[in-house]
Amino acid sequence: MEDSTLKHVIRVGAGLVAIGLVAGACGSSTSSSSSPTTQAAASSGTSTGGSAGGSGVSQASGLISQYTGNPTFDSPGPAVNVASLKGKTIFSIPASSSVAFVNTVDKVMGQYAKDLGLNYTDYPNQQQQSQWVQGMDQAISSKANAIDLLAGIPPEQLAPQVQQAAAAGIPTVDTNERDASQPTEPYVKAYAFAPFNLAGQLMAAWAVQQTKGKADVLVVTSNADVSSQAVQDGVTSEMSKACSTCKVSTVNVNPVDWATKLQTTVEGNLSSDPNINYILPVFDSMAQFIAPAIVSAGKSGQVHVASFNGTPAILDMMRTGDVVTMDVGENTADVAAAGLDQLMRVMSNMAPGNEKINVRVLTKANVQEAGVPAANGKGYGNAFLDGYAKTWGVPTSQLGS
Repeated sequence: MEDSTLKHVIRVGAGLVAIGLVAGACGSSTSSSSSPTTQAAASSGTSTGGSAGGSGVSQASGLISQYTGNPTFDSPGPAVNVASLKGKTIFSIPASSSVAFVNTVDKVMGQYAKDLGLNYTDYPNQQQQSQWVQGMDQAISSKANAIDLLAGIPPEQLAPQVQQAAAAGIPTVDTNERDASQPTEPYVKAYAFAPFNLAGQLMAAWAVQQTKGKADVLVVTSNADVSSQAVQDGVTSEMSKACSTCKVSTVNVNPVDWATKLQTTVEGNLSSDPNINYILPVFDSMAQFIAPAIVSAGKSGQVHVASFNGTPAILDMMRTGDVVTMDVGENTADVAAAGLDQLMRVMSNMAPGNEKINVRVLTKANVQEAGVPAANGKGYGNAFLDGYAKTWGVPTSQLGS
């Protein structure tokens, strides 16, 4: 079942309105500055000659093949006694109510909570820290049973409020804001981590596979988002294993500057390194500015893009064009279910679950499964929902009704 009543807008949405905030879609925002500087990087420096050889390409292909089918479900832990939680209140503070990805996860999580008999309070905001503080204050004063910092709020920016909530017996969960490889804060009760590092590994593996071990890669980071580093680390890690002789360089353009600086920055890098054959933006909505740069540089058909998110508009670019050749997609309904599961565990005084938000490698070979045109939430199967329903002791048909 891929519920048509819960159409899950992946990351940004058709209008790609995340220029002002990809933080909620991609990870937490820590700065608004742009740093379009370039540096060389491979595993321990830059190599420019040779190839990965057959073994490296085989390794990269093997990693890709593990993620081309519908994701499976990995149980996060023991079953949750949902009946004991009925009537309890979850207070959700989304990173920004105006970003489609964040808003969609929020709505889906709220629907699942309602289906299970929980109260769900949403605190609409426009990504202002003062609003996040007000939301925390309201959650504490209303005696909510748990607080969720949803899809991009760095808890470090709300440390006093999160600690105040903990003192009042209200646990805080951080959902889909950082990778499990990144530092955590002791005052956050539990995290539902996102697969940022894995996404970077898959992007690198694709570039190695497609170039037969002769990749000259430009990684475009967006370091105002905490998760950008995890994606970049994944790229570096996979390159060091599969293609240490491939060339990797990086350039940073932060979300607020995508519309004004991303195209010219990429054009400059294509000019300075005419051998670049793959561009790996850490978030796929950047592709709307990178594609014109490739065309302007006269590199159509020579330079391709692989990225992360599964934004429907970018999937359509891949299906109809030849610039984007792979996108690591993440299902927002899976994000919502993982966050809700973690919240219910902490409200039940259980140990935090090992939440695993799954991804799928989408290429021209399978992108039509996401819909023509790409439809929100399609292309990931239903194993996650069946699995969580079993964990929560309810029929799958009860969720998303």
